[in-house]
Amino acid sequence: MPGARHCPSLPLLILFALLLGVLAAPARAALVLHDDSPPEDLHGRVDYLADPAGRLQLPALLARPEVFRSSATRRDLGFGYVHGAIWLRLQVESAASQARDWRLEIAYPSLDRVDLYDVGADGVRHSQAGDMLPFAQRSVGNRNPVFDLHLQPGERRTLYLRASSEGSMTLGATLYSRTAHEQHSLQGYVVQALYGGTLLALGCYNLLLFLALRERPFFYYVLFVGVFAIGILGLNGFGAQFLWPQAGWWTNRALPFGISAAAAIGILFARSFLDTRQWLPRGDRWLRLAFVIVAGCALATLLLPVQLALQTMSVSGIAMCLSLLATAFVCLKNRVPGAGIFALAWSMLLGGALLLALRNFALIPSNFFTIYAMQIGSSLEMILLSFALAARFNELKRQKEQALQQHEKQLEQRVAERTEALEDANQRLRGLAMKDPLTGLANRTALQAQLELAIRRSHRRQELLAVMLIDLDGFKPINDQHGHALGDQVLAEIARRLQKCARETDLPARLGGDEFVLVCETVSSPEQAEQVALRILEQLRRPIELEQLSVQVGASIGIVLSCGEDSGTLLIRRADAAMYVAKAAGRNRVQLHESSPA
Repeated sequence: MPGARHCPSLPLLILFALLLGVLAAPARAALVLHDDSPPEDLHGRVDYLADPAGRLQLPALLARPEVFRSSATRRDLGFGYVHGAIWLRLQVESAASQARDWRLEIAYPSLDRVDLYDVGADGVRHSQAGDMLPFAQRSVGNRNPVFDLHLQPGERRTLYLRASSEGSMTLGATLYSRTAHEQHSLQGYVVQALYGGTLLALGCYNLLLFLALRERPFFYYVLFVGVFAIGILGLNGFGAQFLWPQAGWWTNRALPFGISAAAAIGILFARSFLDTRQWLPRGDRWLRLAFVIVAGCALATLLLPVQLALQTMSVSGIAMCLSLLATAFVCLKNRVPGAGIFALAWSMLLGGALLLALRNFALIPSNFFTIYAMQIGSSLEMILLSFALAARFNELKRQKEQALQQHEKQLEQRVAERTEALEDANQRLRGLAMKDPLTGLANRTALQAQLELAIRRSHRRQELLAVMLIDLDGFKPINDQHGHALGDQVLAEIARRLQKCARETDLPARLGGDEFVLVCETVSSPEQAEQVALRILEQLRRPIELEQLSVQVGASIGIVLSCGEDSGTLLIRRADAAMYVAKAAGRNRVQLHESSPA
């Protein structure tokens, strides 16, 4: 049989005597295996014997077969946390038409050491497995303890299975034909790979979100997934097979450390995600203390005896889940964003952790759901937490949009107030004939009055005020060549274009001749003022079509900025100075006065 070996150390006479004792002793009916036998669950089929001291040897058991007890009286083959070793005995008989290979599997990867003694007429075959055995030395390369059996037609053999482990002694065993086991094993690997792929995908996705958004909950989530994956790799046997196959000290520490450290990081995630510092100050202080305690438990799992470390993991994990669940319900009551999904997610993980812990203590049966409870609960929990993070991101986006809308409403209100003020001012201007009769813009008197009001508003609100003095370039030749009437039409068109470029809150005015002024309130920066001036300059450069005649003028614009500290006269004088600098620099350009604030 591949992977098994005979035990040459037993003297042949003693071995034959022991075998005769076995044959003479009453025995359970053998498990008969046919060509088409389906997978056989061995609960109720095997006999068991507890060996608390771990000193029993095969010869002693062969000599005293009556010490075994039937497993039919037990709920299952889960023995919980026990000291020493557990022996299982099974008789098998082949009724197949030809020699066939079978496989015996114990569906629990975390067993430290499992030895199979296959006793038959030809002697004893010894096979070994377990996660504390280097992977290369296992009789069958599999994440679970698996053993090959080879039976000739009509052959009867007695199997003695010795298991010892610092962790939970879960010995649920199944006998398969070799082909059936290969299919079953492949399915198990695929399921575990899908679970691992899910964790990897969720971790990478939220890592990218963290790098993009720099939101701390995403970082804690990635840490939680990564550390939790270490514990799961220790639980499902993938770590011992692929990452630490030499079966060193870390093999028995990965599970308790990974789960306990994930519990500590889960507390940090909860504090950040639920913002307990703001919404639940007292609870936040308790969570800080809980983090210190659980982090201490995680470090202790590296030093405590393995069995105590696993029990510490179970207790601290369940206590942490209960604490976070209680915190989530309190936050849900206080209408904290995302608390509902958070509570549901941790309920999933708590259910899985609770089932795993109860199974480890042999308080509930060991089956598919209790063995894989942690994986099932954690996958649901992490998917829900990922949804919760997405929901939180959407909530933050919604809050920002609300803030932006509120700001826009305030801006609209202020614009409305200024529009109303301007309307009142315009009414007063109309009543006092303060408009320029040619262009319809405010005249010099109206400009001076409105500019003083704008200066006071700028000072009160601490906002920038821009005064632009616009002097036309190339207007005098038009007047000289085509007359003042056509020149007046040009000025009227220039005024219309200036009004078109101005905002509702701006005040365009004619200072006199071919000089115009634009007063702009609520200017955010010098750059914005320059952009407005450049837009005006572009509009004024466009050809003017008048009476089948096309003319074109330019402009030199001087800008001065103020926060309301200067008088209107001084601002116009400085804008005028900046305008002359623009003319000296080549005309048709914009110049900001040097004394303007940055």
